[in-house]
Amino acid sequence: MNEESSWLMWAIPNKYIQRYFFLMIGVLFVLPLLTGLRYTIIGYTINYLFADALFYRWCRQKIEEDKIEARRKHFLGE
Repeated sequence: MNEESSWLMWAIPNKYIQRYFFLMIGVLFVLPLLTGLRYTIIGYTINYLFADALFYRWCRQKIEEDKIEARRKHFLGE
């Protein structure tokens, strides 16, 4: 596995930072307020890691889609 695709060594692209913070605030603070849950330190850690892993998977897919779209635009001369 190369570093580019490694979750532990991955950095959030600048383009997606706002979405990342929105997701984390939603998962760590808004979701417990809406559902009445109270997280422990371990609960916060597990939820953070889970949300981060989901965002990583979504972002990896989105980056690939953006590359395909850029290639298509370049090929069509747009």
